[in-house]
Amino acid sequence: MSEEEVEKRSLQNLDTILVAARKLGIKLVLIGGYAVAAYTRGYRYTKDIDLVADKSGVGRLKGLLRSLSYSIRDTEFGLAGSKRVNKGFIDLHISVGRIYDISTGKEYPVDSPLFRNAKRLTVKGYISKTSSLRAPVVDLDTLIVLKTMTVGREKDTVDLLSLFRDRKGGIDVTLVAERAKAADLVEHLLDRIRDYARRLREGELDEVWFNMTATRLPHTEKREIVSLLSKLAGLLRQS
Repeated sequence: MSEEEVEKRSLQNLDTILVAARKLGIKLVLIGGYAVAAYTRGYRYTKDIDLVADKSGVGRLKGLLRSLSYSIRDTEFGLAGSKRVNKGFIDLHISVGRIYDISTGKEYPVDSPLFRNAKRLTVKGYISKTSSLRAPVVDLDTLIVLKTMTVGREKDTVDLLSLFRDRKGGIDVTLVAERAKAADLVEHLLDRIRDYARRLREGELDEVWFNMTATRLPHTEKREIVSLLSKLAGLLRQS
C-alpha cells in the first residue's frame, strides 16, 4: 500500500473515531502532526494519530477503539494502540491527564481549558489533497508550547517552523507565554527558544527544513521567525 493510501486510511480512521466519540460523549482534541496540518499549508507526511482525551471517557474510548480493530494498551500517560494496514501500521497515541514529552521528561497538563479552547478546523492530507475532515484541534498557542518543548525531534522542528511561518500574523506570543507559565515550563521553553533562534541565524535549521520538505526557507521569513522568537523570549523572561 502506498503512503497516499495509508494517509487516506489514517484520516478515515481519525474521522470515524471523532464522529463515534462525539456520539458517545467522549471529549477528544487533536494534537501532533495532524493538528499542525490544520493550522498550516502542510509541509510533511504523517500517518500517526495523536489525541488528548478526558479521563471520564477513557473506558468508553477503549471499547470504541477495539471495535475499530485497534490493539489498545494502557500507558503511564494514557493509551497507545496500533492498527495493521497491509505491511505497515497506523499508530495511535492518546494523552490522558497530561501530555508527556519522552524526549525531555517534561509534561503539559490536560485540563478543562484545553478542551474548551479547542478549535474546529479542517485537517487535510499531505499527499492525498482530496482527503480531509473537520476535527477539534488544540488551540494554536498550546500547540506552539507542545512543539517547542521537545528536543532532538526533526519533525517537531519542522512543525514549529511551519506554525511560525504560516500563522505568524495570528500568533499571540502573550498567550503562548501564559500557557508556558501555567504549565511551569518557562525556563525550559526559554532555553528551547534561544536554541531555535541561534540555529536559525546560523543556518543550521535550513538543512533540517530542506531534508523534510524539499523546499528552502526564505531568508525574509527566517528573520520574521527569529523576531517572533525574540518577542516570546522577552515575555518569558518577565514571567
